[in-house]
Parts: sequence; C-alpha cells; structure tokens
Amino acid sequence: MSEEKKKKAKKKFPRKNIIALLIFFGVPFFAYRSCTSGYTDYSYYVHAKDEAVFAAVLKSTDARIIKHGRKLRAEVLSLDSEIDNSDGPDHGKLRWYGCSGIDCDEGWEGSFVPRK
Repeated sequence: MSEEKKKKAKKKFPRKNIIALLIFFGVPFFAYRSCTSGYTDYSYYVHAKDEAVFAAVLKSTDARIIKHGRKLRAEVLSLDSEIDNSDGPDHGKLRWYGCSGIDCDEGWEGSFVPRK
C-alpha cells in the first residue's frame, strides 16, 4: 500500500469511529435522561400521626401512617408548611425525600430510618 493510500485510510477511519461512538453512547444516554428527568420535581412523603413511627423501618400497614406517596415537591413543601411549620424533610410528622427516577417509591419503608 502506498503512503498516500495509508494517509487517506487514517483520515477516514477516525471520523467513522467517532460517529459510531456518538451513536452508540449517545442514544442510550438520551433515552435514559428522557425517561428519568421529569421525576426530579417529585418527592416521596410519609405523613404519620406521631414522630415515633420513624424510629424503625416503616410498614405500609402501620395504623400510625396517615398517608404516603409520591407528589410534586411543591405540594410536599406546602403540606410540610401546614403540618410541621416547614421543619424540613427529616423532622416532624411529615417526612420526605427527593425522587431521582421512576422508581423512587421502591424501598420507601427503609428510607425514613434515622441515620446513625
């Protein structure tokens, strides 16, 4: 192979690879982001009759839990203002955490246990 053909082959090779890599990594990344980006505005909350319920792992059947679920963060903040004078996500009868994806309600029972 002549030197000129080798230079042309080297010039064409990287451009095709770059395009292939962008497609290979770009499409899954944008698909993932489009599926999860809308959930960052949501929070998962638990409203309990008393704060003692948060001392151990929660059970969805516990009679002291008034309500729990996923809501828009603005709605949860409004609830916190009404119930607990806006004392934050880790204090009071209403506690919550921010969602980072579509499965933010999985394992919620263990998410409210005090950290040591």
